[in-house]
Amino acid sequence: MAVIAGGGTLTALALDPFEICDYGQAGSLDAQALIARCGPMQTRFALHPVPFTPLPSFDMGPPQWQEIRRLCAATLQAVPDLSGFVLTHGTGSLEETAFFLSCTWDLPVPLVLTGAQRPASALGSDGYMNFFQAACVAACPEAGAHGVLVVTHGEIHLPAEVTKTLNFGLDTFRAPVLGPVGLVTGETVRFHRAPAAARRIWRVPADPSALPRVDIVLCHTGGDAVAIEAFLAAGARGIVVAGFAPGYATGVQARRLERWIKEEGGLVVIASRAQGMVMPNSRNDGHGFLPAGLLSPQKARIMLQLALACGMKPPQIADVFR
Repeated sequence: MAVIAGGGTLTALALDPFEICDYGQAGSLDAQALIARCGPMQTRFALHPVPFTPLPSFDMGPPQWQEIRRLCAATLQAVPDLSGFVLTHGTGSLEETAFFLSCTWDLPVPLVLTGAQRPASALGSDGYMNFFQAACVAACPEAGAHGVLVVTHGEIHLPAEVTKTLNFGLDTFRAPVLGPVGLVTGETVRFHRAPAAARRIWRVPADPSALPRVDIVLCHTGGDAVAIEAFLAAGARGIVVAGFAPGYATGVQARRLERWIKEEGGLVVIASRAQGMVMPNSRNDGHGFLPAGLLSPQKARIMLQLALACGMKPPQIADVFR
């Protein structure tokens, strides 16, 4: 299988083996160095390092996502007997990268993302075991039908369902509504759910700058329309509302967004600051908001970008979120 070191805590090095909060000053591991540190894995898997310029998770975005897609396609073409790919990634935005890639992944082998809460230099780092278990999943024949997966702490998750819940806990990645789709115990992989009968594969522009601008409005008590006005002035094609649970904006925000929808054809998706389904209701329907379903605000933003990039109209986009 191929290994791409995308950066993040899993490959970061600190000067102090007990440092788990402030690290990176001692550099980071590339894919080849990571494989070398995990020498015993090479008796189980044929690991092929793939060169990639790593970035912290907060600087990963559409250009890097597109580069990863192209890199995987080119690597599989050059080495067609690969069982899959493992991508290490910073945990801060891992779920967003995984979700975008899951929406656009059209290769016949799986891509498994993993990360760590403790750097590679730390005593008791979780990164090495996460890397090993991700490789176990990437080598599993059943994984290919799922496309893109996230593996940490012995759990296998779908990108649309998983989220980072804790700043430092080792079990930070959870799917609060539906739970993991499988488990890795030792090196045994078991899936508990069958893959979707048919995955939608989005065709997106090769140029990442062609993805339409979509912004997120975070709702809080006393929230006004100042941020909305700034997003509209910057050219937003769509806005996702991270609303009060189970999915509401303040009256001021809702009225301004409704006016934008009616007067300029804007698109607004209502999500929630909490976990769980955002359902249609008369208030939001009256404003013209589309419910995000089970998607978090950050994933609803990516989905709306993809739908707009494909030229979908509001009724079609509503169907996508349903």
